[in-house]
Amino acid sequence: MSPAPPASPHPDALALGHMLDKNLWLVRMRWVYPVFLMAFFQAYRFLARHSPIRQLDALLVFLLPLAANLLFRLVIRRRQRSAPPPGYDDWARLASRQLDADLAVLALTVFFSGGLHSPVIALMMLAIVISTFLAGYRKALGHTVAAMVLLLAIALLQDGRGFFSGPMVTDWLAFCFMFVFTYFVSGHLSRNLRRNEELLRDLLRQSRELSVTDGLTGLYNQMHFFELLERETRQAQRPGNGYALVIFDVDHFKNFNDRNGHLRGSQTLRAVAELMRRKFRSTDLLAKYGGDEFVVILPGTDKVGAYLAAERLREGVEKQAFPGAETQPLGRLTISIGLAACPEHGAGADEVLNHADKALYFAKDTGRNRTVIYHEDIEKEAE
Repeated sequence: MSPAPPASPHPDALALGHMLDKNLWLVRMRWVYPVFLMAFFQAYRFLARHSPIRQLDALLVFLLPLAANLLFRLVIRRRQRSAPPPGYDDWARLASRQLDADLAVLALTVFFSGGLHSPVIALMMLAIVISTFLAGYRKALGHTVAAMVLLLAIALLQDGRGFFSGPMVTDWLAFCFMFVFTYFVSGHLSRNLRRNEELLRDLLRQSRELSVTDGLTGLYNQMHFFELLERETRQAQRPGNGYALVIFDVDHFKNFNDRNGHLRGSQTLRAVAELMRRKFRSTDLLAKYGGDEFVVILPGTDKVGAYLAAERLREGVEKQAFPGAETQPLGRLTISIGLAACPEHGAGADEVLNHADKALYFAKDTGRNRTVIYHEDIEKEAE
């Protein structure tokens, strides 16, 4: 029996991991942010002989990002342990909320350290750049507008009505211009970067589809079948879960190829695959296992349900008029089927597959064109 090949990465899983990494990167950077601010204010005090922020306010702006960091770290850990696990959109929304929280904390830092005269206003432009690359240019546009509004609110709280008649309005407009310029530059770069990311993701998805699909029938190939079987076996370890495995091949298919040619043989296999799609559920996992062998994983199905489904397929093949089938020993095309269920017939993927395979050979040895459920007597009769 062939060992299961290593699983290949799925494009959606890669995208999901990428978005989780963005959230973790924000958390890691947030540890650096308050330390940088405190070091900056201390250096400013040393060089300018005065501090732009009072000690109590400095302590506040130091503790706020730390508190936000602990909160978001806790949320990330809870989501990582949740069932079902969060999807791509869930992680994207969490990253968006982290960026919003950082902008709010930054606005408070600007307010407490001098308003429009604060030396840390430049960090608002950095926040726009980070939003652009982590969440996209639309999110960055929202943060650009929010930064201008927050800075206006800070100026009004700082100078009240005098803001509109003094030079501060000119300073505010100058900062707004820099925010917009920062957005356009970073937004342009972000669009190109995001376009490349989407192109790479599409290419990965296309290559993934090619790597898991059988070129002749359009069903899953053997490599991906092993991945699916391992996945279903892991899920079957939970109480109430299980699956059935059906394996079959075309009776006397070598004779069919010898009498009709390999081209018609390939056309016949494609027709059998199409019949499988009609006879099994959309949730069942259909794969081409070998030359004329096929396998089906039926999640949440016991041996009785799998037997009924397998019989529908067997009868469908027997009744269908395949070109060239008159050359077969029985004058028609038939299949032999073996099946096993997990966990009833085995707890491991290899064991279940081995037992289904033995049931298939028992079906062939006892007359063909029949469906056999694995049972212990098969082992004894084989001896």
